[in-house]
Amino acid sequence: MPSVLGLMERREARARQDLESWLEVLEQAQAEVSAAQERVERARVGREELLQVLAEESAAGVPAATSVGGDADASTGSGGFGAGYDGRPPVWESGMSEEVLSGLYREVFAAVVAAAGPVSGVELARVVGREADSKNEVERIRHRAYGLEARGWLVREKGGRFTPAPGPVGRGVSPASAERPRPDAVTA
Repeated sequence: MPSVLGLMERREARARQDLESWLEVLEQAQAEVSAAQERVERARVGREELLQVLAEESAAGVPAATSVGGDADASTGSGGFGAGYDGRPPVWESGMSEEVLSGLYREVFAAVVAAAGPVSGVELARVVGREADSKNEVERIRHRAYGLEARGWLVREKGGRFTPAPGPVGRGVSPASAERPRPDAVTA
């Protein structure tokens, strides 16, 4: 007859094997969740890019070939993207002020101009009043900064930090930039 101690040791060994097996399953599940979150984020960014392209075409008078999700509505005046949608900023040209920028693009540009140095997406999110702990909010702000970079308003430095392009700020500090706190003055 097996000893009680031997039975308890076998029971503990089986429990340890079960735990290791479940930890492996949990690790695999966490990897799948991370991969799914990445796919969702890429799809969201892609959708925003598509909406911006369609808005540009609509603003230029090019008829959109297809409707995105049935949201197109000629009465909105923004290519069917509804209130709060920021059309892509214009390419910067000499003499332009930030007043031609709309919504978050204007806020992001003003925050970068007001900064003492290069500003990260997290810092920009804080300055424009978004949740810097939210990856989606930081990416939304960073996406606006990328749009401003592509159109000559900002420069992206190594490490993904943004500074004003020489042309747009060569006129001096703009009025909107005085309205925002400096990113280095914001506490986490």
